[in-house]
Amino acid sequence: MAIKATEFKDSGWNSGLWPVTAIIGDEVFFITKLGDLWRKKGRNQGYTDRKVLDQAESDISNRVLNEVNALSLFSDCLLVELKLTKPTLDNSLREALIRWLDNPPDDKRLLITGPKLGKNEISSEWYKILNQTHAAIEANSISSHQFSKWLDDELKDQHISMNADARSALQTHTHGNLLAVGQVIERLRMIQPDLAKGSMISLDLILEVLTLSSNYTVYDLIDLALKGEIADTNRIADLLNWEGVQATTVLWAISRELDILLQMRFRMDHGEPVNHVINSLRIWRIRENLMRRVVDRLNLTQLRKILRLCHDTDRSIKSVSKEPAWSMIKDILLGLAGHPMSR
Repeated sequence: MAIKATEFKDSGWNSGLWPVTAIIGDEVFFITKLGDLWRKKGRNQGYTDRKVLDQAESDISNRVLNEVNALSLFSDCLLVELKLTKPTLDNSLREALIRWLDNPPDDKRLLITGPKLGKNEISSEWYKILNQTHAAIEANSISSHQFSKWLDDELKDQHISMNADARSALQTHTHGNLLAVGQVIERLRMIQPDLAKGSMISLDLILEVLTLSSNYTVYDLIDLALKGEIADTNRIADLLNWEGVQATTVLWAISRELDILLQMRFRMDHGEPVNHVINSLRIWRIRENLMRRVVDRLNLTQLRKILRLCHDTDRSIKSVSKEPAWSMIKDILLGLAGHPMSR
């Protein structure tokens, strides 16, 4: 059975990474956090090299099989990451993963990350094996009523204490975005490096951090695009790029919003009442009107075009393309804003 990301304890990796680990779901925060932890544990255990594979590559099945059969270069242990871009796999990739699961290399560890899988994929043999060995982690988003408990648990795990007013301000500002909470915590640590020593975070400090963050978060950038505010979208994109925000982080956050928009538009086009769609997708009430306006502005063809550009951008980030990833991200944002795209 898959382990929920909210219940996962990293102590399971202390004695050694599992031969194969899957972190699958629609919550960027969990995939990013647990992926970073997996890499850190691997480095500490002597896996000094890393290789990233992508499902979108034309020969991906053969590349996975090659890693099963080949020795690591100079006998260095290797971390291999397979990034899934779709909720389904073709038969050849499934067979390659089964080969790895049946006979995992001693000098390699495999991490599979990607979006929430379809029902048929969950029932396929490779994923069943992972479930049976408790090596699959379900990284799905949490509902609004679970957010408060998750926030308390996250602050406890990070050894951060804050008074009730500060905590309330943090919850209100982030309104369900786990990645946004992570960004605030990172900024808190920059301002007050001794957080782990038990100092209590005050409302004033939280407001200071939220004020600093309010113009520079990834989520502000995406919301500006969704609102159609093109000039501010360009300005904030340039600022985030200048600050060194990773294009991967922005793309993950965009992809999550785009997935919701695609589901909304598709289901509405097939006659499903918009209120039912919004409720079933667990869209926060504060964002309902914004998401409605976007799907009214963009049709399914336009949204799919933006999705294709997201895939192209992901390949650019992995150096398959030489085009600057941030340039492509700005085009994606302009598309979401309803502005004609340059490609």
